[in-house]
Amino acid sequence: MAESVSLRVLLHGSEAASLREPLSAIGRLDVRAAPPGEPLRPAGAGVVVAATREPLAEDELEALRAHLRSGGGLVALGATLGAWGRDAGFLELAGWRPAETAPEAELRVRPAPDSAIGPRLDAELLLRDWLPLGEPPPDDAEVLLTVPWRSGERVAAYRRRAGAGHLVYLGLGGRPDVLAEPAFGQLVYRCVLAAAGLESAPPIGVGLYGYGAIGREHATAASEVAGIELRGVCDRVAERRADAARRFAVATHASSTDLLADPGVELVVVGVPPVLHAQAVLECLRAGKHVVCEKPFALRAADADQVMEAATSAGRTVTVYQSRRWDPDFVAMRRAVARGDIGQPFYMETFIGGFGHPCSYWHSHEPVSGGMIFDWGSHYIDWVLQLLPGAVVRVAAAAHKRVWHDVTNADQVRVDLTFEGGEQATFLQSDVAAALKPKWYLLGTAGAIVGDWRLSTVSARAWTGDLVEERLQPAESPARVSVHRPDPSGGVDVTELALPARVRHGFYRNLADHLLLGEPLAVEAAEARRNVAVMEAATRSAADGGQPVEVEA
Repeated sequence: MAESVSLRVLLHGSEAASLREPLSAIGRLDVRAAPPGEPLRPAGAGVVVAATREPLAEDELEALRAHLRSGGGLVALGATLGAWGRDAGFLELAGWRPAETAPEAELRVRPAPDSAIGPRLDAELLLRDWLPLGEPPPDDAEVLLTVPWRSGERVAAYRRRAGAGHLVYLGLGGRPDVLAEPAFGQLVYRCVLAAAGLESAPPIGVGLYGYGAIGREHATAASEVAGIELRGVCDRVAERRADAARRFAVATHASSTDLLADPGVELVVVGVPPVLHAQAVLECLRAGKHVVCEKPFALRAADADQVMEAATSAGRTVTVYQSRRWDPDFVAMRRAVARGDIGQPFYMETFIGGFGHPCSYWHSHEPVSGGMIFDWGSHYIDWVLQLLPGAVVRVAAAAHKRVWHDVTNADQVRVDLTFEGGEQATFLQSDVAAALKPKWYLLGTAGAIVGDWRLSTVSARAWTGDLVEERLQPAESPARVSVHRPDPSGGVDVTELALPARVRHGFYRNLADHLLLGEPLAVEAAEARRNVAVMEAATRSAADGGQPVEVEA
């Protein structure tokens, strides 16, 4: 869908009003909620979103007909179709009216993959709601959502032509808490675009600027996510180019100039070592490309500022590959914090490491990588800043170099953050830790969350029949996440959280949703810049013997 879309949306009905905030957060929509009791007046709106149990008056029906005849759209949520379908005139527009409503149940909502709203949505979305029942919708309707129900498949949403416009029925959202679900808000947004008659834009061409250790991961995502296509790989090493061509049947280039000159490449993934990130991203922006930058965004906040200014001037999107925001253990912890399971969080400790020789790749060479703080710190400090969103005012760090003298990275770093509201956080990474600390230790005003490492092994059988076991590194398995809450008797209740399924290619799915549909970007450049500012201050503090550094991040 075109990037210039700016769609006026009218929310009609008291139940629809709760959607104003989530829909307004999407920059391509201009959302207005009609005052309670105001008659339906669609004039001036591109799409009406109605959630009401009140019938239509005759003048309202005529206004709605005129709106649809002129190419406007309607999204009828929840009980709206049942209430308005009592009118023969509206029933003719909709082509269907629910006969009854099923008992409240947990519903497995399934987007039709090839429908107007289906691309990149999860195969199933669980919602506790009421499902309207009845005969199937008319034959000329495009099915958008279905729900398995008693050995059958019921249609929960469809789109149908009405005059020059479109009517979209979304029969869910009868319960107020369903309307508040972010995933349901995403469904409504896509139904709004479908009602406006907007069709998907062509896929976005992706090029890789560097095909190193993680290049295959980016190439796989670009090949598998709907709406983006891998169209070029640039790397100075011939063997890497050959590997990319063999695995992905893609054009390869020895220089970035050739990659960036390809008009079919609209989005470039920068995967060179961190010391080169800023200059490579700027080169891509000057060529008019959107950019994904591998973490860390940059090694200096000033470089990140320069990139962000260049992106604004070019009207391009820049984001950073903070892919571990989609890790199941972090998702579970973040949801628990958002639910208020531990009250207001105020203190956090994080740890990664073990006792083992660092790699000899550029990751272990500080002048190229930025050092240990910019390695796992790019993920861990990002996690901290997601859970403790207040401003960071002071950073102190200490580093040890005691064992691994063949690499330039420190053997261990500890970073201490102090926030404007007094909250504190610590990040510890160590390659000389023979005993592991928990991955996360988060205290709140009403409880705590602990993420304990799982020490897993992968077992297989050799051709001889012998058992072969490979011990995984702690970071290769999601942590066990438990919530600890005091009980009235003076004890503590401990609940281990069920981890959600891993969202495959979550970062790239969101990026495609942003570029093609205008949905909010999960990783804003300003958030990644904040992370860089903290890590840069920590590096300065460690170099100065642990002296605290004042920051504004």
